[in-house]
Amino acid sequence: GHGRDGDLCAQFARDRLPGFLAQNIMKMKQREAQKHRAKLDSMSNRNPDRPTDPLSHIELSREQMQQAALRAHVECNEAMHQDPSIDDSLSGTTSISAYLHGRRNRITICNVGDSRAVLGKSIQSNGYGQRQTLKAFPLSRDQTPYRKDERIRIRATGARILSLDQLEGLEPINDNDDSANEDGDLELGEELDEGGDPPRVWSPDGDYPGTAFTRSLGDSMAEDLGVFAEPEMLTREIKPEDRVIVLASDGI
Repeated sequence: GHGRDGDLCAQFARDRLPGFLAQNIMKMKQREAQKHRAKLDSMSNRNPDRPTDPLSHIELSREQMQQAALRAHVECNEAMHQDPSIDDSLSGTTSISAYLHGRRNRITICNVGDSRAVLGKSIQSNGYGQRQTLKAFPLSRDQTPYRKDERIRIRATGARILSLDQLEGLEPINDNDDSANEDGDLELGEELDEGGDPPRVWSPDGDYPGTAFTRSLGDSMAEDLGVFAEPEMLTREIKPEDRVIVLASDGI
């Protein structure tokens, strides 16, 4: 986490997000069950001595799974705001998660902020006893002011995007960096960032919150500036050549 209560925010997300996801998956399955009630009842009654949960036969689509995950993150964020034991006004946490689901052996990656998911994939077939060669492939994309789409979204709220040196007047401010950039993701302030001074989100009314990411759980004061908890998601099937998945914060 980040901020004074960042550790509490991170622990809250770790402990509560899985529950919110389970609840929303169940709700989604119950809605789907209503559409196929007769068929599900027949399947669950095939063996009266060993009844099965009819919902276990329902496999959510990619869109349904992602909708459930979106609601889970939003609800977890709201619950964090309301928890009296946590002051998340200027504290919060990024989040990266992987959920394995369905008979198709799928995985859904949910990313909020700048933690990352990385896939270790076998890139060549090896015989018995030979060492495997793995290559890293990203499963998530950082949400920071370096991304043009995130800068445009954040600036639409009236927020400013400046490095600390720009905020203090030590470096020039270029307000036209997005309109002049035809390539999409201009590495805004790349030279500044070499010294540990990345672009940050600032209120138009004061020198806060100063987040170097554009999405998070918590950070209630930054929420009006577009720093929200909605994840970007990727759903894919797990394949035989997929060997390792790494979920890690930016500290790692």
